[in-house]
Amino acid sequence: MTPALLLACGNPLRGDDGFGGWVAARAQEQFVSSQLEVVASRQFTPEMAEPISTADTVIFLDCSATSEPGQISLHPVEAATKPARIMTHHTSPESLLWMSQELYGRVPRVAYLITVGGDSFKMEERLSDAVRGAAPAVLRMVEQMVQAAKIQRWNLPGSEFEFEEAAELTSV
Repeated sequence: MTPALLLACGNPLRGDDGFGGWVAARAQEQFVSSQLEVVASRQFTPEMAEPISTADTVIFLDCSATSEPGQISLHPVEAATKPARIMTHHTSPESLLWMSQELYGRVPRVAYLITVGGDSFKMEERLSDAVRGAAPAVLRMVEQMVQAAKIQRWNLPGSEFEFEEAAELTSV
């Protein structure tokens, strides 16, 4: 079993859309693989259901085209109650949790979606200042989740966990 799994998606050739992969690379440097398994891809895919089924905590990471640039949002994710169209361009975190349950009989104890509002999705290989500025707060959130996953895995007292208010983590 993996204590925590980070699934980051985004296209590194489309400006801020590459934020997921950028954070994933830093998370791989920061954590040992026994604490956090990191998977970066251009999009969430059905194949991700298998590693999801072996994790206690899953962290989905994506850039948002609808949020304010640099705004960090944290949302709990639960499995979808019915299957979505699986052969679509984008598979949702909810659908991936559903697939994990249906195919492998297990979902993680905890799943979150972290999004960061993008500023530029032009054909370029660089992040905007607003999105790059959000990275340290996102990495702190991932670190907190990894620590919580380790505590919850061993069912130690004090395994209840709360994140900082999302408003405090908003970058401008």
